[in-house]
Amino acid sequence: MSSNSRKFSIKPFRHSFTTSMDQTTAMTAFSSLSTAIDEIHSRNASLLSFEELYRNAYNLVLHKHGGLLYDGVAERLSHHLEGCAESLVDMASGLEVVDGNYGESMSSSIAFLSKLSNVWKEHRVTMVMVRDIFMYMDRTYVQQNRKMTVYELGLFLFRRVVWERAMEDCKPAAKPAGGPEAIAEGEAMEGRGGGDDEAVQTLGRVASALLLKVIHHHRLDRLEDAPQRIALLRSCIHMLLELSMPNVVGADSRALSAGSANSAAIPVYERDFEEAFLGETQDFYRGESSGRLSGGITLGDNHVDGDNTADDSAKPPAKYSAMEYVHLAKRRIEQEKSRATSLDLPPPTRAQLLRIVETELIERHAKTLVDMEGSGFASLLKEVTSPSTNTVGGIESIDTSRIKDLGTMYDLFSRVPSSVNHLRDALSERIRVDGRLLVRDQETNAAPPAAFVKGVLAMRERFGAVVTESMKGEKKSQKRMKEAFEDFLNADARAANCLAVYVDELLRVGLRGADERRVNAELDKVIVIFRYLSDKDVFEAYYKNHLAKRLLFNKSGSEEAEKAMVTLLKAECGYQYTSKLEGMFNDMRISKETAEKYRSHKLSLGSNNNGPSSDARDEENGGKAVDVEVSVLTTGYWPIQNDEPCTLPPPVKAAMDRFQKYYLNTYTGRKLSWQTSSGTAEIRATFPPAKGSTKSRRHDLSVSTYQMCILALFNNRDTLTLKQIREETQIPENELRQHLVSLCTSKHRILRKGSKGKGISGDDDTFTYNSDYTSKMTRVKIPLVSMRDATGSISDKAGGDGAVAGVSGNASSSLVDGSSAVPASVEEDRRHLLEAAIVRIMKARKQLNHNDLVAEATKQLSGRFMPPPQFVKKRVESLIEREYLERDENDRRQYRYVA
Repeated sequence: MSSNSRKFSIKPFRHSFTTSMDQTTAMTAFSSLSTAIDEIHSRNASLLSFEELYRNAYNLVLHKHGGLLYDGVAERLSHHLEGCAESLVDMASGLEVVDGNYGESMSSSIAFLSKLSNVWKEHRVTMVMVRDIFMYMDRTYVQQNRKMTVYELGLFLFRRVVWERAMEDCKPAAKPAGGPEAIAEGEAMEGRGGGDDEAVQTLGRVASALLLKVIHHHRLDRLEDAPQRIALLRSCIHMLLELSMPNVVGADSRALSAGSANSAAIPVYERDFEEAFLGETQDFYRGESSGRLSGGITLGDNHVDGDNTADDSAKPPAKYSAMEYVHLAKRRIEQEKSRATSLDLPPPTRAQLLRIVETELIERHAKTLVDMEGSGFASLLKEVTSPSTNTVGGIESIDTSRIKDLGTMYDLFSRVPSSVNHLRDALSERIRVDGRLLVRDQETNAAPPAAFVKGVLAMRERFGAVVTESMKGEKKSQKRMKEAFEDFLNADARAANCLAVYVDELLRVGLRGADERRVNAELDKVIVIFRYLSDKDVFEAYYKNHLAKRLLFNKSGSEEAEKAMVTLLKAECGYQYTSKLEGMFNDMRISKETAEKYRSHKLSLGSNNNGPSSDARDEENGGKAVDVEVSVLTTGYWPIQNDEPCTLPPPVKAAMDRFQKYYLNTYTGRKLSWQTSSGTAEIRATFPPAKGSTKSRRHDLSVSTYQMCILALFNNRDTLTLKQIREETQIPENELRQHLVSLCTSKHRILRKGSKGKGISGDDDTFTYNSDYTSKMTRVKIPLVSMRDATGSISDKAGGDGAVAGVSGNASSSLVDGSSAVPASVEEDRRHLLEAAIVRIMKARKQLNHNDLVAEATKQLSGRFMPPPQFVKKRVESLIEREYLERDENDRRQYRYVA
C-alpha cells in the first residue's frame, strides 16, 4: 500500500437507545446481582448463571448506573466482611494475654491464624468470581472515574474491615465502606499512613503478634507439627504481601495520577509484620549470643534453660567455648535461611534478616571470639603455629584438626567482611610475636644465624598453611602475612645476613647429593624469605662473600645448585643484581682453563714439582719447584680488597713468578695483583719420633697462606716473638693475631704461646715450635678461630675451616656473620646508587619538588634497598653542594637540575 493511500480507523459502535433504564429498573437489576454476590459468599456459585449476571452488570453500566453498581458491590462486600471480622474478634478475645503479650498456649493461637487464613482464602476466591461478573465495569466505569478495580476494592475492604478491625467494640476501626463516602474516607486515612491509631489494638496486630509467637517457638524447636504450622504462616505472609501490593492479580497495571487509591500502596506487610519480625529476631539472637558467651543462655526477652534448645540437651547453661559458639552460629544461620525459604519471605526481608542474624551472632562478638582465652582464634592460631615436637620424616606435622577449626571460624566470619579484619589482625600479631622471639635469640647469641632462617622458614610454612587452607588463600590475609614477616625481618640488617649464611650452609653441605626436585624446593623456600627483605643489597654483599669462599676453595656441594640460585636471584631482581655473581662463575671457568694450559706449559718445559728446579729459591724446598694453582679473578666481581701481599717463602715466590711470567706473556695488557690473604696451602710437617720409636712423624697440614708463611719461619728457629713474625711476614695485625692463635689452640697446638689466656698479650709474646704435637690423622686441616677469639674478647672456639676463613680475613673485614649493622661497604654503595638515581631522575624531569623526588628515588631503588627520606635528603644536600642540583629561589623544596 502506497504512502498516499487513505488510512481508516475503526470506532466503537454507537448505540442508539430508544428507551433508558430508570432508577427502579436499575435497582431491580442490581438486586439480582446483590443476591448473586451473597450466594457466592455462601458457596453456592454453581447455581448462578454468570452469563446473565455479566449482562445485567453490563446493562447497568451502559445505562449510566455505574455509580449505583460500584457502591452496591462495595456495600455487599463490606457487609460480608463485617460478619467475618466479628467472628475473628470473638475468637481473639478468648486468647490468653500475659503482661500485654499472648501466652504460651499454641492451640488457640494456631486456631485463630487458621481461621484468619481461611477467611482470606475464601474472600480471595470470592473476589475472583465477583471480578469476572463486573469485568465490563472495571474496563469502563472504573477507568473513566479513576476508581479501584473490583478486585482491588475487595483487598482494600478486607484490609479496612477485617485486618484493621478494632478489638474493643463491634465496630470496625474505620467507617464501613458501604458507599462512596466511606471509601473516600478510607482513602484519605490511608494517605495519612493508616486508619488505626497506634494505641488501638486491631485484629491485624493480634495476628502479627501470634505470627511472631509461632516463629519464636519454631526457633526454640518447641513447635509441634512444624511443617503444617510453617505452611499456615506462609499463607498469612502471602496475605500480607498481597494486601500491600499496588497492582494485584486482575488489576489494571496502568499508572494512575497522584491522589488515586492506587498511587501509593499502604505497606501492610512492612508496617504490621516485617518491622516487628526483624526487631524480634534481633532481640532473640542478641540475647542468645550474649548468653552463650557470658554463662547463661538468654533467648529473646526470657531466660531459658539450655536443655530446652535444639541440639543442646547435654549442654548446661554455662559459657561456651569459641568453637562451640561458632558451630552454634553456623547452625542458627542455616536455620534462619531455611526458615525464610519455607515462609517464602520476599528477597528484601531475607536480606535484612540475614544481615541482622550475622550482625548479632558474628559482628558484635567477633573480637571476643578472636581473643577468647584458650579457645579463641588467637589461641588456636598460637597452638597451630607453635613449633611442633611431632615430626613425620623429619618434617614438622601440623594439627589438621585445628587447621579445620580455624577454617570453620574463618568461614563464619567471612559472612561479615568487616569481621575478618579481627582474624587478620590476630594472624599478623602472632607472626610478629613469634618473629621477635627468633630475633631475640639472635641478639643474645642463643642460636646460630642459620637457625634463625630455619625458624623463619618453619614459621612461613605453618602460617602459610593457615592462610592457604584455613583462610582459603584470601589475598588480604596473604598481604597481612607478608607485611608481618617484613616487619620483623627488616627491623635491621640481621635477617639478610642470616639468610646469606643459611644459603651458604645449604649450598656447601645441605644439598650435597640432592636431586633436582629437592634442590628447587629448598631454593624456592629461600626465595620466599628473600622477597620479604628490603635490604637486598646487604644480602648480596654477604652472599657474594660466601660464594667467593665456596668457589675459591671448592666447597660448593653442587655447581647446578649454585647456578640455580643465581638464576632465581636474577629472576627476582634483574640482571644487574647478579651480573657480578655470574662474572665470578665465569672467572672460575676461565681459571680452570688457564690452569690446564699452564700445566701443559710446565710439562713441555720439563719442569714440575717432581723434578729438579733451576731456580735457586727452590733450595729451601729440597730443590723441588712448588706446584701452585692460581685463580685469576676480575677485580670488580670479587669481594676482595687490593691489599699488599705478605712476604712469601722463597720457593712459593719463585713458583708465583713463573706463573706470572707465563700469564703476562700469554695475555698481554693485563696486570696481576696477588691476594695472599685469600689463598690456602698444603705443607708437609715433620715432627721428631714419638717415645719408643725411631721413625719421624709426618703430617700434611692444610692451612691458609698466612699460616704457611708463619710456619715457614720456624724451619730455622724454634721461637719467635709477635713483633719478629710481623716484621718478617708483613701480615696485617688483626689477621696475624687470628692466624697465630689458630695455630695455638688446644686441639691443633703446633705452636706454643708464651702468654696465658686466649689472646696475645703484646709484641713480646713468644711462639715456640711444638715438637710434641700429635694427631691421629695424617692429613690435618687447621681451622681459623673467629676474629673475636683472636683478640681474646670471647671464649676460644674454632670457627669454620681454614679455607673459608682465609677469604674473610682481609677481603671483607666489615662483613661479620650474625651482625645487625649494615656493612660500611654497603653503606658506601648505597650513597653512590642513590646519588646516581637522583641525578638520573632530575636530568629527565629538569625540575621536581622534594616529596616527588623522594618517592621516585625510593621506587627506583626498592629492588635493592629502601632509602629512608632523611637519607635521601642528605644526598640531595650533597648534590646541591657539588652543583648537580640547585634550589628554586621562590620555593626551597623545589629542585632544578644543573646541566
